[in-house]
Amino acid sequence: MPFATALQFVPGGPRVTGYWETEPPATKKWIEWFGLYGVPGTTTVITMVEQLPDGGERPIKRWPPQPDARGSAHRIA
Repeated sequence: MPFATALQFVPGGPRVTGYWETEPPATKKWIEWFGLYGVPGTTTVITMVEQLPDGGERPIKRWPPQPDARGSAHRIA
């Protein structure tokens, strides 16, 4: 499956993951989970990745945004 969206209530904890062959349904689920659980100040992490043929992943979206090396937030959109 090329696209995955994941929800974790605690970083590094168990996650609920959905897999799709195309990007639109994965994006729809990411937006749905963001609307339900994307509350500032919580520990929730919501991610969407493209799964690569070599087994790796390419990040597409993440909430909350991941801080970059300089400490500022970097949003994957």
